Amino acid sequence: MAKYFTDMCKISVVVPVYNCERTISKCLSSILNQDFKDFELIIINDGSPDNSEEICNLFASRDDRIRYIRRENGGLAAVRNLGLSEAKGEYICFVDSDDYIEKNALSFMLGVAERENSDIVLCGYFIENGKRVESNFSLPKTLNRENINSAIVELKAKNLIDPAWNKLYKTSFLKNAAVKFPVGEYYEDTYYNLKLLRFFPKITVIKECFYHYVLQMGSITRRYNKEKLATIKSRARLLKECTSGVEPYCDFYFIKCVFSAIADMFFSLSKMEIKENIKAEISSDEFIKAAENARFSGLSSKLIILAAKSKSVNFVYLFCRCSFILKYKMQKLFSVVKNK
Repeated sequence: MAKYFTDMCKISVVVPVYNCERTISKCLSSILNQDFKDFELIIINDGSPDNSEEICNLFASRDDRIRYIRRENGGLAAVRNLGLSEAKGEYICFVDSDDYIEKNALSFMLGVAERENSDIVLCGYFIENGKRVESNFSLPKTLNRENINSAIVELKAKNLIDPAWNKLYKTSFLKNAAVKFPVGEYYEDTYYNLKLLRFFPKITVIKECFYHYVLQMGSITRRYNKEKLATIKSRARLLKECTSGVEPYCDFYFIKCVFSAIADMFFSLSKMEIKENIKAEISSDEFIKAAENARFSGLSSKLIILAAKSKSVNFVYLFCRCSFILKYKMQKLFSVVKNK
């Protein structure tokens, strides 16, 4: 059952819930303890079989700003789409149930949105292992039709444009755009935010980090399957469709996405199977063309392009094997190499 309010509020905070009994209390507490009070908290239980519902009901009984909705399992994208349709706030943000936010997150980002008349306010974030991802770059902090393409490379490189959870969106902008999260697909955040670029939102980028992303090594997005590989390539194509003037970076991003998916194959596929997949990918016309045109700065980027241009199955296998070890077995070292 859900509690339905009739009053408008400034912000709707949407929290999808599924099998998060160990983390949901910290997540919800970080939202309810904000120094800003004019918000509704929409908790959507996506058919979670654990004790998450009991915890959510306990919170809902203590705070009338909470609207609790339980639905049959349909996946994260379906939950976020429901949150969009249910939201009564002038602005909306998403917080995943594993994560939490700083005490002044809502007040600060709302202040920026209202002062700048922004459609989207984008902030930096922390990763649970202590890494700080900041959005303070040299480009203009306010992005629009004229300068978004020149900024997109840095936003993508720092993984700031993709997530839904490091942003405060103007609800009217989202409803006019009528973009939906793709149900049943991987990387639904990337799809959603890239599609929004087609409507030329006014984006304000702030250097402050308000979101704490808790990295889950067992996440479904960190396991290989054929659907994931196909989807990640489609997201790379979408980046090129939604931008202009940054084609060399888009081609680099395409081969980077393919290599990332190959690295995840080491979780579950045999050496022979991985090499067969590599051969199929690097021999495709799309990959060969992307490798020829790819351009991006940095040591790790140059290594990716070098491996792609080699057209060698063994070289790509070795490169992706090393990437897998660095990414999943030696995370701190990977962070250093990645930023070179």
